[in-house]
Amino acid sequence: MRVSGFVGCAALVAASASLGACAENDAGAGPENAADEGASDHIALAEPVSDSAIPTMDFDNEQLGAKIEGPVGPEVNASFLLDGKSYGDIESYVACPTDITTCDPKNLPAGTVYTYVHVVTPGLDKGNDEPFKPNKQVMTVAAADMFTMSLPSTGFSGEAGYSKGQASAAAGPEASFSVKCKNDRLVFEKLSGETWSTGETITFYWKSTVPPKGPGEGFALRADGKVAVGTGPVPGTPPAGEVKGCA
Repeated sequence: MRVSGFVGCAALVAASASLGACAENDAGAGPENAADEGASDHIALAEPVSDSAIPTMDFDNEQLGAKIEGPVGPEVNASFLLDGKSYGDIESYVACPTDITTCDPKNLPAGTVYTYVHVVTPGLDKGNDEPFKPNKQVMTVAAADMFTMSLPSTGFSGEAGYSKGQASAAAGPEASFSVKCKNDRLVFEKLSGETWSTGETITFYWKSTVPPKGPGEGFALRADGKVAVGTGPVPGTPPAGEVKGCA
């Protein structure tokens, strides 16, 4: 994907408990850290206007084509940051359908379905690609229970899910996540299983007909009751007449 600057952080999703939102950054500014949940000086609480359940698919069954190549490579590696501390690692990429060997949106027809993939590991940080803000300290996570988008899931095709094999390895055979649409954003929330904690990787994904415009603070991880913000590829502007996010 082409990095034209960072996308500012929008209000985080409200789920079973309201999540704090990030202060909006000026275009072109680097990623900022999130703030503690409940801090009222620069946090706005988002009230859900919709809570639509989405069928949960298994990423393990996905067959993907080439990845979009960006300035930092085909993957974007960043941290979930809160007050300069990392609560986990997020590695993301966007892939074309399986029959496409060179994934360049400029040369692909409108309506091409892109798969946004986010590999999330609480309590572990592999280090960040430049120019993403580095962490100062990696925190041990006892229990993570939600991965969300904090920007609209523009162009959402209706398919989203996670690796059920990884979820089972991380949180036991009864582990499950729901996928819901809240305020045009996708929310992946843990429903059952053992704790999802430090070093346990789960891959989440969703599909869109809109290619990425670059990396932005479009994601959040709720871990040990705190909300940390992560950077990854976010979709661009939808064609005229298309829905801005999920519904």
